[in-house]
This record gives sequence, structure tokens and C-alpha cells, in this order.
Amino acid sequence: MSNSNSEVTLMRIPQILEVMPVSKSKFWLMVQKGEFPKPIKIGRSSFWTIDQVQGFIQERARQSN
Repeated sequence: MSNSNSEVTLMRIPQILEVMPVSKSKFWLMVQKGEFPKPIKIGRSSFWTIDQVQGFIQERARQSN
């Protein structure tokens, strides 16, 4: 019962920081301030969907224009 339209790709901080040139501490500050979406917690690990990350980057790009 797998539907390819419902697949979700999760990213961890190291992957996010490869596409967002900020430090890990700055990243967590952005999450804390509500500037970046809160993580999905699975156990003690934090994840974000690729859609959340891309949406954040696209919104920042729109704001800069």
C-alpha cells in the first residue's frame, strides 16, 4: 500500500547545513526563534522534511528580491 505521492524524505542537521551556510548554533537559534520549522522528533534525533527545508530557502529567496 505504498503510494509514491506520500513519500517523505527526512533530513538531519548535517544535510541541512550543506545547503544552508549557517553554523549549527545559528541554525538551532533560528529554530528556537520560530524562523525555521520545528523538528520532527524520532527518539532523541531531530529531522526535517525536505519540503520544509526547500520551502524555507524559497521563502528567504522571495524575501530578498
